[in-house]
Amino acid sequence: MLKQYPIIPVLWSRETLELLANIPLAAISLQFGNIIDLASICAKLHEEYNAIIFIHVELIRGIGSDIHAVEYVKQCGGDGIITTKPSLIEAAHNVGIISILRTFIEDSRSLKRAMEISRKTLPDALDILPGPVIPEIITDLRNRLTQPIIAGGLIKREEQVEKLLSNGCLAISTSRSDLWLLNKKHPVHSDSE
Repeated sequence: MLKQYPIIPVLWSRETLELLANIPLAAISLQFGNIIDLASICAKLHEEYNAIIFIHVELIRGIGSDIHAVEYVKQCGGDGIITTKPSLIEAAHNVGIISILRTFIEDSRSLKRAMEISRKTLPDALDILPGPVIPEIITDLRNRLTQPIIAGGLIKREEQVEKLLSNGCLAISTSRSDLWLLNKKHPVHSDSE
């Protein structure tokens, strides 16, 4: 489904839920909430959009950073986690949900570290920020890793989205609701996979 609808809306607040209306989507990145309302938010999103819900564990208030946090995400209806913590990738594998390793590429050292962590922990996908740097490093990533790439951060224009998708990114995660509308133009890229 991400090939058909490769733009993943990033939800930072309850108000952003209203912006999803009439937008075709395959996945949602949930980056707000707390341990009290997480289950009800997930239930609402599943019911209204029938989408995969990725929960950025570190951004949910009141949840820790251990296997119990990942178990709780699953119990609340999360289909997967987004995390910067390698230990949570293993926890996601253990409880049977999707794991996405979020990594920030600042320089060649951070790129090398991200690839090492990915090879050791084997996340289901990598969420790389800032997205506009990916065309410069995609060859290194493809030569050393097998995981799909999700681009996020500082993606502001349709041209950037198209460039990232045509350079091999599986999806784009963005909080910009104007870019979510690109899912209506599906398929945004002309991959034959």
